[in-house]
Amino acid sequence: MRPGSDQAVSSRLKIAREDRAFTQGALANRTKMVDPEEKGISRTAIIGYEQGASKPGLREIKLLCEVLRITPNWLIYGTESAGVSSQPSMELLSSPKTDPLDGVMRTAIALTALKGHERDALQSLILSLAGRQLGDMRLSALLFTSNALHDAFWAALKGYWPDVERANSLEEIAEYLSQDLHTNAGNRFKLGEEGEILNEEAALYPDPKPSKFGNSTNS
Repeated sequence: MRPGSDQAVSSRLKIAREDRAFTQGALANRTKMVDPEEKGISRTAIIGYEQGASKPGLREIKLLCEVLRITPNWLIYGTESAGVSSQPSMELLSSPKTDPLDGVMRTAIALTALKGHERDALQSLILSLAGRQLGDMRLSALLFTSNALHDAFWAALKGYWPDVERANSLEEIAEYLSQDLHTNAGNRFKLGEEGEILNEEAALYPDPKPSKFGNSTNS
């Protein structure tokens, strides 16, 4: 069975719940207690996860892991270290030629393209995992260093994209940053002399909509 399959996730979720002696109803109630929105996860949804009929999303994984005191990697992959995806976008991050810090920066930039609730869920998971490694005080110090980099980042950003403003939403910034760079790094496209895509059928993630900031590189 593939480690990340719905069946494997359902089995590990049930094991973790029973290890803490929670009924499905008790687990549902506790997710409401840790959910800032107090919505939690319904008992019906948890039953569906454990039966493999459905799978939890990012928000649900965060709540389940917090209540059951397990890590997302264990719940999804069955190990504390996630396997490397074969997707070209992941190969771009894990390439031997890629500076590990560069990979972290690319991942952080990719977060700008997510919807607010998706970004919040991932950030919460990342901070939880980092806190386990560093502890509260060192995690606070690590995050505080972003203050020193903030102005330098914006200065560099404006140097490349003069129209970008701090008032722009993260989604708008993602639109700016994802335009006009004709590259097939991290995807399976073949580009022509003018940067046009010659094999659009190779797209892993077809362009969901035209950009409002100019011509898309995927058109």
